Order: sequence, then structure tokens, then C-alpha cells
Amino acid sequence: MNDLNSILLEGTLVDDPKRIPLADPPDGVRLVKFDLASNRYYMDRNGQKAQETVFISIQCWGSLGDRCLEKLHKGMQCRTVGRLRLCRWVSSDGSTKRSIEIVANHLEFRRQRTSATEVIEDAGNESESTGEAEVFYSF
Repeated sequence: MNDLNSILLEGTLVDDPKRIPLADPPDGVRLVKFDLASNRYYMDRNGQKAQETVFISIQCWGSLGDRCLEKLHKGMQCRTVGRLRLCRWVSSDGSTKRSIEIVANHLEFRRQRTSATEVIEDAGNESESTGEAEVFYSF
């Protein structure tokens, strides 16, 4: 059996996308990140409607990230297709931190609820560039 690392997530942009400065980027490698809030609605054990929200960081590399900076804004609905990636960094107190993020290769969004869906994709597979796997960033 082959392993599969693929994810689709829909949600609302928590803030505007931001370019992330990279410590020692290979030539031309750029990273843009934003967070999506995705809600799950369900009935709790008492039969009451309940909601659970998860916040997930989205990585967009190269020209896909550049287009995100131009087109995406806080509050927009966005559908992201990509793969999961484990990220590690050292915080300011010296402890090692980890998180799971999505490396996007396809995004769909609407400027307004009634407008048509726009699509932006990572056509050149820049998210799989040789520099991407070894890049570290800090907040």
C-alpha cells in the first residue's frame, strides 16, 4: 500500500497573508503564510448544537504565495488543497516547538459571497522545490 498525504480544508482567513522571512533561502524561494479557521458543527451528547473550530496554518511557496498576497484578505472564504507538513522551530525561550501545517498547491476563494469562485494553483510545483524541505523560519 502506498502512503497518501493529501488534504482539503475549507475555512475563513483569520488575518491577511504575510510573507515570512527565511533564514538562508535558496535563490528565488519565497514563503507566504496565513491561518484558516475551519468550523465543525455537530450535536453534543445532550442533543444541543455545538461548534468546534480548528485553526490551521497554510504555507504557500513561490508564485502561489505571491498571488495570495495580492488576492486574499482577512475574512474571505478559502478552500485549500495540499499536503500536511511537520514544522519544527526553536522558540525565544529555547524550547523546541512543533506544528502541523498545510503546504498548499491549489486555492479557491470568493471575493464576496455572491461572486464567482477564483482559483490559483502552484503550476510549477514550487512547493516541492529542493529548498522548501530544509527552510526554517521564526516568528
